Amino acid sequence: MAWSLHVHRLASAREDDMAELNDSLNQLLEGQTSQISRRIGADEADTRTAMRAAVPALLAAFGDEAERGGGLRQAIEQDHDGAILDQLSEYLGGSAQLSPRTTNGAGILEHVLGDRQPDMQRALSAKSGLDAGNIGSLLALLAPIVMGMLGKRGQTSGSSGFGLDDLSDLLGREKRDATSGNPDIGDVLGGLLGGKR
Repeated sequence: MAWSLHVHRLASAREDDMAELNDSLNQLLEGQTSQISRRIGADEADTRTAMRAAVPALLAAFGDEAERGGGLRQAIEQDHDGAILDQLSEYLGGSAQLSPRTTNGAGILEHVLGDRQPDMQRALSAKSGLDAGNIGSLLALLAPIVMGMLGKRGQTSGSSGFGLDDLSDLLGREKRDATSGNPDIGDVLGGLLGGKR
């Protein structure tokens, strides 16, 4: 009985982690919408709509990569400790004092999405009103931020905390939730995940 309750509490904690991760990213980015829209050269309202779809889409794509064992945890451990979150305005303005590997959004997307990236850009474009080029710039800008948030959460310790050992499980759940619990994101992801290159 006690063990069953313990397992239930851990499961509930991880579900809370998933919801909080997506919410935390959206709240963080909401305050930066104006700067992000200027950076990618797009309308602010359309940028906000695109970000709300792009964040869970990126988390789901990272979940797909984690399930593949494609080195996501190693990349986070080496290059994404969350420091980007402390220099977010500077990063968005192009003046952050960070490693090029930390801010290489295009490289992250190439590793995670491969030749599926244009399809994701077109799908997000159809949902948001931004053109595919703006979406590509947005994804490249957001990818290091999402990785930084994962790295920051991965440093959390404690029996109910999210550590790097929980990364694959957490992102796998995020992928399933994004594709099944959100029709818009399910439409965006469609058959993109599970077939890189």
